[in-house]
Amino acid sequence: MVSREYDAETQESIRAYLIMKANTDAALELVEESWDDKEIPSYIQVRFLQRHEIPEFVELYNRCFLASPDPFCPLSIEEAENLELDGIFVAEMWDKLAGFIACFEEKSEDSFYGEITGIGVLPSRRRKGVATALIKRASEYFIDAGVEEIYCEVYEENIPSQKLILTYGFEVVGRREITIGKAKLDKSGTEMPGGKIMRRLGLRPRAGCEDCRDI
Repeated sequence: MVSREYDAETQESIRAYLIMKANTDAALELVEESWDDKEIPSYIQVRFLQRHEIPEFVELYNRCFLASPDPFCPLSIEEAENLELDGIFVAEMWDKLAGFIACFEEKSEDSFYGEITGIGVLPSRRRKGVATALIKRASEYFIDAGVEEIYCEVYEENIPSQKLILTYGFEVVGRREITIGKAKLDKSGTEMPGGKIMRRLGLRPRAGCEDCRDI
């Protein structure tokens, strides 16, 4: 169990995300090996998210993260409309969305890498090969784009997600601490609670709602 630092006087606690990295080719190879070892239902289809599916995607996103220990802000349809859909894949089962993965390429003058900014599977669809299918598609997407390294952040208390990511060749290369508490809620930047898909949209908990599980 991960312990949290807590200051009773300021009502603030320190939590952290693990920064993880993998070589793209190695990740795809491990995913394909895992895929071969499992009986993946043929009715799992992974494809790009379509603009007209935004309302269904919002429901999927909120249901996935409501069932996880991560600090979380509900996503609205209006906020989701601002997402870049290129790189967001959804897994479909029986004509219903069952999971998603969000992938983005990051370019600068001296670096080019990929980021998995969010991955989620409905609780009722877990342990059925959906996450493997999504990570496999993400690896293919990054390879096609010429990306050699993939990064992601995993909430330190989300042990199942850590185990999943480690399975596919990722290793811990850093740690991002965040301060949760009333004094920090209005600040922007790296201390924002939540994963990178939240930070891309500027999502943050409301004042007085540290974990923001208020759907």
